[in-house]
Amino acid sequence: MRFLLTNIALDKASISKLPFRLTLSEFGRVNFLIDQQDEILETDSHVSVTEGYLRDLDLEVSNIKGQEESAIFEISKNWPLPNNITGSFSSVIIDKASFEIIICNDPIGVYPVYYLSTGQEYYISNSIILLGTVSQCEFDEAGIIQRGIGPEFCNFGSRTILKECRRLLPGECLKFDKSGNIISKKYDNSLYQEISNPNQDAELPKRFWEAYKKEVEYSLNSSKHVNIALSGGIDSRITLAAISKEKDLNCLTFGQDKNYETGIASRLAKIKGAKFQNYSQSNLYFPEEDILRKYTKQTEALYLCSWLEILENEKLDSKSPFLLGDLTTALTGRTIEKFSTKKFRQDNFWKHYVLNQDYVFENSTDQSFRDWKKNKSENFARWYTTDRLAQFKFDISETDLLNSLLSDMNEIFERVESHKLPYVELYDELFTWYTHNRMQIAKQILICNNNNMAFSPSMSMQTLRMATNIHPNLRLNFRFIKALFKQSKELNNLATVPTSQAPYIPQNYPDIIRFGVWGIRSKLDQYFITRMMKYRNIKMRYRLFESMNWAKIYHNPDMEINLKNYFHNNHLGDIYFENLLNQSIDRRDLKQWPFANLEIINASSLNMEIDLIKSLRQELNEV
Repeated sequence: MRFLLTNIALDKASISKLPFRLTLSEFGRVNFLIDQQDEILETDSHVSVTEGYLRDLDLEVSNIKGQEESAIFEISKNWPLPNNITGSFSSVIIDKASFEIIICNDPIGVYPVYYLSTGQEYYISNSIILLGTVSQCEFDEAGIIQRGIGPEFCNFGSRTILKECRRLLPGECLKFDKSGNIISKKYDNSLYQEISNPNQDAELPKRFWEAYKKEVEYSLNSSKHVNIALSGGIDSRITLAAISKEKDLNCLTFGQDKNYETGIASRLAKIKGAKFQNYSQSNLYFPEEDILRKYTKQTEALYLCSWLEILENEKLDSKSPFLLGDLTTALTGRTIEKFSTKKFRQDNFWKHYVLNQDYVFENSTDQSFRDWKKNKSENFARWYTTDRLAQFKFDISETDLLNSLLSDMNEIFERVESHKLPYVELYDELFTWYTHNRMQIAKQILICNNNNMAFSPSMSMQTLRMATNIHPNLRLNFRFIKALFKQSKELNNLATVPTSQAPYIPQNYPDIIRFGVWGIRSKLDQYFITRMMKYRNIKMRYRLFESMNWAKIYHNPDMEINLKNYFHNNHLGDIYFENLLNQSIDRRDLKQWPFANLEIINASSLNMEIDLIKSLRQELNEV
């Protein structure tokens, strides 16, 4: 779905030139462009559109319209929302009496909403391409460079690639008057607010599981047919187990038949009694230019090309939900950086994984937060070197760029600080959700959301509140997960299947066995890749078990020509593109480690977004 609201007059003849099949509606002073007219919800008092899903758990599960209307009414009156309202969403609401507009999103902000106010004009949209085309605002050099430089290759805070155009912050709710002036700002700081005791409560997994099953039931209440992306990992197993047996369930994954992970996913689907299909098309990891352009234009979310293997081959029903697992990994605490590094796990293997001793957390203070913020800022700022900035063809100074970065990061720091987290170690977790997960990992949902209703119930407002209220001592080392699988019959049935990390060892086996096998597999994988790099021989074994072979993916015979086509109109800089091309060639020739091509596709999509905005503006302005 794609929409745009504005108070300026829109010419239907001009709008018809855009390749989006947009319908123009007028609600008083508000002009409303949308490509799916049936997504507009109108009541006596409000007109609204929601991406994702909103539910009221106090109403009957079958009363979908009533739930959506109740949720919209609550948003118009209260923020943050009460516990009976849940969902993973972004919403735009027009008050039909005052023509005030509310825009808001859930505590993570998976679904983007952009807004731009130029004094007399305002624009609100979920598409940066559509907003940039219609508003014809200038490009933001700092925003473009942020998305072209690591380590995250994304914008921070509310910044975008367009000047003065902002993206809603996580959990933010803004109200605009009829002229487009912001008259109210509110924030949802409801995560981590009632953290449990650090010791395992026998009833806690049971309460969580019943609430999560209800979340999934309500999120799927409008459809008999359900699709789920099934990797075989813990996160997708939890979502799989929560789906009612009454649903016609279709499990999808990417990868070849012979891949170990594909076999794991297939076994899980069989236990569930669901259909299963896997797709493999390695040339889509460096797709032809028209495919890159299509998905950039339609979704603005091309990042992990694995999804193209499914989306280009599976004919999905546009009205059937497409579920993804927990992209925050909240229940496992894997983004609590201090305890998730390889070194920490190795140094503390016996202490935490064998003896099961508790983790020690540092109490949060004002000084600890200032120190953390300073270190985090410095870690990101050091990526902005003179050599890296010289690759771009922009005029912004290094000083101005760094000031922009620190200002944008401060918006995220303020959102983290407002939660008054009790432990220092939780700073990194929430920061990661607000940056990497919100801006990059969430693209996995957005790319699937173009022709389907794609969402993750595990990232809903209710589920994240529950997950963050589980003490981190319980979440780490899969402690809560193990209790959850042990107590739940639906989950326990899936625990006999191994995970991809520890081959052949069922998930419910003792940790010392699973982690031991995991360690051995990891060492062997490292050995095989290092050996292949040493001899620069693509025919040598890549890993212990068959899996996605990035070394072979870089041997796509059309890789170079496709990359050059992506940058036929180069909006970033010749040096930037040459470095990108040389990096890809070096990975192909095994002169560099053959990492996933995420940053390469990210840069190509960024260049394509800018090209689309410029070319569509030209079409719009042609008489």
